[in-house]
Amino acid sequence: MAFTLQCLFFSGMGAVQPLKITSIQTTIYKNRFKKSFTIAGVLLSERTGLILEITTADFIAQGEIAPLEGASRESFKKARHDLSIIEGQLIGLEIPSDSKEFLGFLKNFRPLYPLCASVRFGVESAMFDLVCQAQKTTLTEFLGGRLREVSTAVLLQGPLEQIVQEAKDFARQGYEVFKVKVGNRNIPLDFKKVDQLREILPEDALIRLDANKAWSFNEAVLFGKLIGTERIDFIEEPLKDISQIDEFYQQTHIPIALDETLSVIPCGISAPGRCSSTLAHHEGVNAYVLKPMVLGGITVTLDWIEQAKNLGKKAVISSCFESSVGLKVLKNLALLTDQVPGLGAQLWLR
Repeated sequence: MAFTLQCLFFSGMGAVQPLKITSIQTTIYKNRFKKSFTIAGVLLSERTGLILEITTADFIAQGEIAPLEGASRESFKKARHDLSIIEGQLIGLEIPSDSKEFLGFLKNFRPLYPLCASVRFGVESAMFDLVCQAQKTTLTEFLGGRLREVSTAVLLQGPLEQIVQEAKDFARQGYEVFKVKVGNRNIPLDFKKVDQLREILPEDALIRLDANKAWSFNEAVLFGKLIGTERIDFIEEPLKDISQIDEFYQQTHIPIALDETLSVIPCGISAPGRCSSTLAHHEGVNAYVLKPMVLGGITVTLDWIEQAKNLGKKAVISSCFESSVGLKVLKNLALLTDQVPGLGAQLWLR
């Protein structure tokens, strides 16, 4: 049976006004991977992060701060430094619990602006958690969505035999979307992975590919022409040079998803209410893969979801191997889109 995302209500004792933060506490955690995982050339064996707790007279709310090496622009040390800067400004802060007032307050809370992405995500998550507890609702419903069950994509990486076996196992469990890490200099081997997945997976299964900007233009085109478009949902970041995506699409016709590129485009709190419109002109880009931990929080992710909707593109919420605290936020955000999210990375953690 497929792993499903079902959001639980945040618990609370009843709202009081104002929601005044009285104390802050942070706890370091370490989660080990079941097996080593490689992202953008970085080999990871464990996940380290911080759980931020903010307390008021009636509630304790949480957020997660966990930059991912190979994906985040900041280090864990930088995140701890930025958190130390904001902590003093949070003590005594009064947060409005009214929905419209809170969203306006958060977009104009300037102390968040200069902080690194993972700290913005953690602080925003804790604040949203606090207000949702006060209103006795979920983040999804607070943001105008509805609760439902959604399957996740599963993440495949490793030798060919391992990928094939895991894909068979996941297919038997009911998973229907499979994300495969590619970008190997041995392009025929990556082609063989995709080719074998097509043979063993159900006909209605979709395959997502992620190259993490590993290939030159010629390498990416060679791979694209080898695999074709059959059952390919999209390929994430196939090129080192983003300026060549249109030509890549014209030669391969494989839909392109942007991931790492989005983290360097002004959006959200760094450019309130507006993302870069230049992406609208790339016909091959049909999806945004949104990692709130890397993008810089909930509000910036909401801006990207809105832009994707306006441009007719897919918005896919994706994880950075967060703990249950961060994953709860991602599940809620995923319910604001109509796409299968990429939260299968959790299956790699102990």
